[in-house]
Amino acid sequence: MTAEPIPSEVGSDVQILASISELMKTSLPFEEVITNAMQFASATLGVDGSSLLLVHPKEGDLYYTIPLGAKADQLKKIQSAKGEGIAGFVVESGRPLVVADVTREPRFSKRLDQMTKFKTRSIVCVPLRVGDDLIGAIGVVSRNNKEALGDKDLDKLTAISGPVAMMIQNARFISEIKSLHDQLGEAYRAKTEFLASMTHELRTPLNIVIGNLDLLLGGFVGELNDRQRESIKTSLRNSGEVLNLITGLLDLSRIEAGHYVITVEEFDIEDIWTELELLFRIGLTGKKADLSWEVKSPMAHLRTDKIKVKEILGNIVFNAVKYTERGKIQVFVSPAKGGEEVEIEVRDTGVGIPKESLDFIFEPFHQLKGSSRRAQGGVGLGLNIVKKLLNLLHGRIEVESEEGKGSTFTVRLPAHHSPSPGS
Repeated sequence: MTAEPIPSEVGSDVQILASISELMKTSLPFEEVITNAMQFASATLGVDGSSLLLVHPKEGDLYYTIPLGAKADQLKKIQSAKGEGIAGFVVESGRPLVVADVTREPRFSKRLDQMTKFKTRSIVCVPLRVGDDLIGAIGVVSRNNKEALGDKDLDKLTAISGPVAMMIQNARFISEIKSLHDQLGEAYRAKTEFLASMTHELRTPLNIVIGNLDLLLGGFVGELNDRQRESIKTSLRNSGEVLNLITGLLDLSRIEAGHYVITVEEFDIEDIWTELELLFRIGLTGKKADLSWEVKSPMAHLRTDKIKVKEILGNIVFNAVKYTERGKIQVFVSPAKGGEEVEIEVRDTGVGIPKESLDFIFEPFHQLKGSSRRAQGGVGLGLNIVKKLLNLLHGRIEVESEEGKGSTFTVRLPAHHSPSPGS
């Protein structure tokens, strides 16, 4: 498939992000999408060259992943030492930089110009950031005979850098997932279906996240109107869903590959709720549903794997959040079996589960029939992961549900984890 022509002029930063969002909806391979985004940056800014530089994970050097312009072939063979030049400074400091005249900038490295015979006049360089991690930089340059780049160019390049950073990070997640699944070899027959489903399900919510969150968090729209507030709500909800989906994909891969170990520690189960509650409420943004948490009886500290208990609770409640548009989601916790076990009950007033599907909801990639459920997306991993994690912790889960009236999931697991005999 050939991408649509890239416009040479774009009127605003909002239009820039909208254009990149449309580009990301194409079925082009990842590298071609990134290359087109870089070509878009060059055309929009009217520069002589642009480069995507990534940090080498071990050495820390910068390498030219996607250089564009007259000297692109030469740049592909060059690496910049850690901290070298404008790009090195931007990556180390995490701050963007505009250099109108490189002859007056001591941080400018002449080495690349000497090697490529390019005569640089001005540079704009911005960091590529995912969360707190600096993964590289995007830089654009103009020749001596061109007008110097300035702050307006910096604003536009910053608008482009956010979506590009997210695309790169997403590609790395996909690469890690694929690598883990390749270890399973022929025994894991669902690998192809998994990868296909994952790619399809990530594309749409990720486009929304990039097209909205980067726009708003970058400060390019100023004061928010009602439409923009709705955009924030949509973005928050979808970002939570994407994060949960990616985490689920990685969890399933690691479990199947045998990379999970049990780490026992003492903790209070209410601490887990505190850590998760904000994400649950983000998922309920725009919905008419209340979320509540109640510990029915005093609970002693648990001694088991806190991270896995957190993932179990998170997946069950996220499942309720996804399928409950209005009403209530109630989470009850209580001791059971004389304190030897902890019981977690999650009740919702969502769409419910058809009776004929109850025996299959814990299978991987199982999606329930019905337009109300299909509309919510997902690849059917959350409950399968819950089942596998409970097996690791010697727990169990039961479900009661009625279509159109909601569901109740009840989890019981030992309050103190004991290894299986022979493990």
